[in-house]
Amino acid sequence: MKQKKILLIISCGKKKAMRLHDMKLPASKAYKGPMFQVIDKAKREGRWNSDIFLGIISAKYGFLRDNDEIEYYDMRMTPILSKQHNLNVIKAIKKWQREENFDLIYILMGKNYLGAVAGIEGQLSTEIVIQNMVGLGIGQRKLKNLIDEYSKENSSSVLYVNG
Repeated sequence: MKQKKILLIISCGKKKAMRLHDMKLPASKAYKGPMFQVIDKAKREGRWNSDIFLGIISAKYGFLRDNDEIEYYDMRMTPILSKQHNLNVIKAIKKWQREENFDLIYILMGKNYLGAVAGIEGQLSTEIVIQNMVGLGIGQRKLKNLIDEYSKENSSSVLYVNG
Protein backbone atom coordinates (compact mmCIF):
# COMPACT_ATOMS: atom_id res chain seq x y z
CA MET A 1 0.00 0.00 0.00
CA LYS A 2 1.29 3.46 -0.90
CA GLN A 3 2.50 5.57 2.01
CA LYS A 4 0.53 8.79 2.51
CA LYS A 5 2.37 12.05 1.96
CA ILE A 6 1.41 14.28 4.89
CA LEU A 7 1.72 17.98 5.61
CA LEU A 8 1.78 18.32 9.39
CA ILE A 9 1.17 21.89 10.56
CA ILE A 10 1.80 22.86 14.17
CA SER A 11 2.20 26.15 15.98
CA CYS A 12 5.44 27.78 17.01
CA GLY A 13 6.42 27.85 20.64
CA LYS A 14 7.76 30.28 23.17
CA LYS A 15 10.81 28.14 23.93
CA LYS A 16 13.53 28.70 21.34
CA ALA A 17 17.11 27.56 20.83
CA MET A 18 19.69 29.70 22.65
CA ARG A 19 21.74 29.90 19.43
CA LEU A 20 18.84 31.81 17.87
CA HIS A 21 19.95 34.88 19.84
CA ASP A 22 23.19 34.92 17.79
CA MET A 23 22.16 33.64 14.37
CA LYS A 24 19.25 32.71 12.14
CA LEU A 25 18.20 29.05 12.27
CA PRO A 26 15.83 26.84 10.30
CA ALA A 27 12.43 26.98 11.99
CA SER A 28 12.47 23.27 12.90
CA LYS A 29 15.76 23.78 14.78
CA ALA A 30 14.83 27.17 16.26
CA TYR A 31 11.73 26.07 18.17
CA LYS A 32 12.37 23.86 21.21
CA GLY A 33 8.97 23.62 22.87
CA PRO A 34 7.17 20.39 23.82
CA MET A 35 5.66 19.71 20.38
CA PHE A 36 9.08 20.05 18.75
CA GLN A 37 10.54 17.78 21.43
CA VAL A 38 8.09 15.06 20.35
CA ILE A 39 9.23 15.46 16.73
CA ASP A 40 12.92 15.56 17.65
CA LYS A 41 12.56 12.40 19.75
CA ALA A 42 10.79 10.59 16.90
CA LYS A 43 13.62 11.59 14.56
CA ARG A 44 16.30 10.40 17.01
CA GLU A 45 14.50 7.07 17.44
CA GLY A 46 14.02 6.56 13.69
CA ARG A 47 10.22 6.82 13.91
CA TRP A 48 9.91 9.99 11.79
CA ASN A 49 8.59 9.17 8.34
CA SER A 50 10.23 11.11 5.51
CA ASP A 51 6.77 11.44 3.91
CA ILE A 52 5.75 13.81 6.73
CA PHE A 53 6.52 17.42 5.89
CA LEU A 54 6.45 20.03 8.66
CA GLY A 55 4.78 23.42 8.45
CA ILE A 56 4.70 25.87 11.35
CA ILE A 57 2.36 28.74 12.13
CA SER A 58 4.34 31.54 13.74
CA ALA A 59 3.03 34.59 15.57
CA LYS A 60 5.68 36.72 13.86
CA TYR A 61 6.16 35.07 10.46
CA GLY A 62 2.81 33.49 9.66
CA PHE A 63 3.41 30.24 7.77
CA LEU A 64 6.86 28.66 7.79
CA ARG A 65 8.27 25.56 6.20
CA ASP A 66 10.57 23.62 8.50
CA ASN A 67 13.73 24.87 6.75
CA ASP A 68 12.76 28.55 6.55
CA GLU A 69 15.31 30.53 8.53
CA ILE A 70 14.09 32.79 11.32
CA GLU A 71 15.52 35.28 13.78
CA TYR A 72 14.85 35.39 17.51
CA TYR A 73 11.57 37.01 18.50
CA ASP A 74 9.28 37.13 21.51
CA MET A 75 5.69 37.40 20.39
CA ARG A 76 2.42 35.70 21.36
CA MET A 77 -0.28 34.68 18.95
CA THR A 78 -3.60 36.39 19.58
CA PRO A 79 -6.92 35.72 17.87
CA ILE A 80 -6.62 39.08 16.06
CA LEU A 81 -3.07 38.37 14.88
CA SER A 82 -4.12 34.87 13.82
CA LYS A 83 -6.87 36.33 11.63
CA GLN A 84 -4.43 38.85 10.16
CA HIS A 85 -2.15 35.99 9.10
CA ASN A 86 -5.04 33.97 7.63
CA LEU A 87 -4.91 34.92 3.94
CA ASN A 88 -1.14 34.59 3.65
CA VAL A 89 -1.10 31.33 5.61
CA ILE A 90 -3.75 29.76 3.38
CA LYS A 91 -1.97 31.04 0.26
CA ALA A 92 1.31 29.47 1.45
CA ILE A 93 -0.33 26.13 2.28
CA LYS A 94 -2.06 26.03 -1.11
CA LYS A 95 1.26 26.77 -2.85
CA TRP A 96 3.02 23.94 -1.00
CA GLN A 97 0.10 21.62 -1.77
CA ARG A 98 0.45 22.37 -5.51
CA GLU A 99 4.20 21.61 -5.29
CA GLU A 100 3.97 18.38 -3.25
CA ASN A 101 0.45 17.03 -3.76
CA PHE A 102 -0.07 15.94 -0.14
CA ASP A 103 -2.56 13.15 0.56
CA LEU A 104 -3.37 14.60 3.99
CA ILE A 105 -2.97 17.96 5.65
CA TYR A 106 -3.02 17.47 9.42
CA ILE A 107 -3.26 20.66 11.46
CA LEU A 108 -2.67 20.48 15.22
CA MET A 109 -2.53 23.68 17.27
CA GLY A 110 -4.08 25.68 20.07
CA LYS A 111 -7.20 27.80 19.71
CA ASN A 112 -5.35 31.12 19.28
CA TYR A 113 -3.63 29.74 16.18
CA LEU A 114 -6.66 28.16 14.54
CA GLY A 115 -7.80 31.49 13.04
CA ALA A 116 -4.71 31.41 10.83
CA VAL A 117 -6.07 28.34 9.01
CA ALA A 118 -9.80 29.11 9.23
CA GLY A 119 -11.52 28.37 5.94
CA ILE A 120 -8.79 26.16 4.49
CA GLU A 121 -11.16 23.20 4.31
CA GLY A 122 -13.15 24.79 1.49
CA GLN A 123 -10.08 25.76 -0.53
CA LEU A 124 -8.43 22.40 -1.15
CA SER A 125 -9.76 19.04 -2.29
CA THR A 126 -7.13 17.26 -0.17
CA GLU A 127 -8.14 15.46 3.02
CA ILE A 128 -7.72 17.95 5.87
CA VAL A 129 -7.85 17.17 9.59
CA ILE A 130 -7.87 20.14 11.96
CA GLN A 131 -7.32 19.40 15.63
CA ASN A 132 -7.39 21.76 18.59
CA MET A 133 -4.61 20.68 20.95
CA VAL A 134 -7.04 21.27 23.84
CA GLY A 135 -4.00 21.31 26.13
CA LEU A 136 -0.30 20.73 25.71
CA GLY A 137 -0.30 17.16 27.04
CA ILE A 138 -3.22 16.17 24.83
CA GLY A 139 -1.58 17.89 21.86
CA GLN A 140 1.67 16.00 22.44
CA ARG A 141 -0.24 12.71 22.61
CA LYS A 142 -2.13 13.49 19.37
CA LEU A 143 1.16 14.35 17.66
CA LYS A 144 2.85 11.19 18.94
CA ASN A 145 -0.12 9.10 17.74
CA LEU A 146 0.10 10.64 14.26
CA ILE A 147 3.85 10.03 14.06
CA ASP A 148 3.45 6.45 15.30
CA GLU A 149 0.59 5.77 12.88
CA TYR A 150 2.71 6.76 9.91
CA SER A 151 6.09 5.49 11.10
CA LYS A 152 5.09 1.85 10.83
CA GLU A 153 6.18 -0.28 7.91
CA ASN A 154 3.23 -0.88 5.56
CA SER A 155 1.14 1.54 7.61
CA SER A 156 -2.56 1.71 7.05
CA SER A 157 -3.89 4.52 4.91
CA VAL A 158 -6.54 5.20 7.55
CA LEU A 159 -5.97 7.87 10.19
CA TYR A 160 -7.94 7.49 13.39
CA VAL A 161 -8.39 10.74 15.28
CA ASN A 162 -9.90 10.88 18.73
CA GLY A 163 -11.18 14.11 20.24
